[in-house]
Amino acid sequence: MVSKAHFERVTGYLERAKKEGVRVAVGGASVDGPGYFIAPTVLVDVPEGAEAAREEIFGPVITVETFTDEEEAVRRANDVPLGLSASVWTENARRSHAVAARLDFGTVWVNSHLVLSSEVPWGGFKGSGYGRDLSIYALDDYSRTKHVMHNHGR
Repeated sequence: MVSKAHFERVTGYLERAKKEGVRVAVGGASVDGPGYFIAPTVLVDVPEGAEAAREEIFGPVITVETFTDEEEAVRRANDVPLGLSASVWTENARRSHAVAARLDFGTVWVNSHLVLSSEVPWGGFKGSGYGRDLSIYALDDYSRTKHVMHNHGR
């Protein structure tokens, strides 16, 4: 982690997750040695509404959540205060587009994650970011659009 405060923030998330009944499948602890390192961590048995699934931890932590049907998956994914990015994994192209359209995230990948290209906008919805990085949409942050309508009849 970049600092002791960052390290403590991430380990705090891990400690609270364990108290919520989340199970650590891999990692979940600091790495011995100089600096503030945390082992890559996979959290499983994540209950609906768990803090670790609703917050951006900004550490080497991923949650694995289960669902019974597509409706529950979309509802749980959208029931967060943030919306930077998501990914949909399926062999069914029609389903992937239908689910992606229902997800309230600024970027949705299909069968990949974190692939960026300077031709497409990057940014989040809800509490995840402001504006758009990359692409021509990034210029909007540096400009103001003004419309002036002139009546030539007067």
